[in-house]
Amino acid sequence: MRLSVVIPAHNAARYLESALDSVLRELPADAEIVVVDDGSSDATPQILAAHGERLRVLRHATPLGPGRARNRGVAASSGRILAFHDADDLALPGRFALLLEALEARPEVDLVFGNGIKIDGENRPIGPLIPVRYSRRLRRRVGVRELLEGGLLYPQALCIRRAAFDALAGFGADRAEDWDFALRAALALRLEFIDVPVFAYRKHAASMSMQEREFSHVMLDMLERFVAAHPETRTIAGERAVRAALAKRYARCARHDERAGDYRTAAEELGRAVALAPTSLRYRWRLLTLPRGARPAAPRVS
Repeated sequence: MRLSVVIPAHNAARYLESALDSVLRELPADAEIVVVDDGSSDATPQILAAHGERLRVLRHATPLGPGRARNRGVAASSGRILAFHDADDLALPGRFALLLEALEARPEVDLVFGNGIKIDGENRPIGPLIPVRYSRRLRRRVGVRELLEGGLLYPQALCIRRAAFDALAGFGADRAEDWDFALRAALALRLEFIDVPVFAYRKHAASMSMQEREFSHVMLDMLERFVAAHPETRTIAGERAVRAALAKRYARCARHDERAGDYRTAAEELGRAVALAPTSLRYRWRLLTLPRGARPAAPRVS
């Protein structure tokens, strides 16, 4: 088996049929699809059963999260190259053929990934998934410094050699597992970006597992833990790049906390952002324009 496509699905009945059909249209002959039903309580099991032998289905009685679900799907698969898809997204033409061709042409590359487009719940295009200013950088080089920017490497857009995936020990169990995976891959593997949209990311109310305010804090927490666990990041990416990435995450958390009326927390976070990126006039201005009474704690920079 050349390719295994792993799809985690949790209460995905609304869009699952179209997601599976899009993957099946693009699936090479020497490939398999492994779907992990991650504790669904809707019609997901019935939809999967209707596809019969075209899918291999695994089930969890209770949800374990997308990272663990993907890992279990990989463990049950047999392909020497792995790909992933989400149960509410769409595979676009070339999703597998284009990336497989790139891997076969470049044996020194461990992981190749493409771009994507955003669509709404009615399949209407919204715009590119990776903005032009970032895709230009990724075309030149893909390293940990570039991926510190955030979610630029999506599981739904990649193909990776199984040996490389095993070397990374798969996805983590915590939230923001896809960004953590991307950063670890950038430290350990040879990555290549192809600026062609290979999947459509469906942006809808149910596609976010948490509110934006909570998600901003999850991303900050993940980045802080990653940098602490991989101190070599500061050497490889550069201290300035690491500090800028952390400052950006603090400032984003502050934006959401400010909108929620938690000005004191926002001030503390902006104080950290200023300490990490002292030349940023934008962060300083935002801190100065917070309502009176909000005072940042003395910044502690790690």
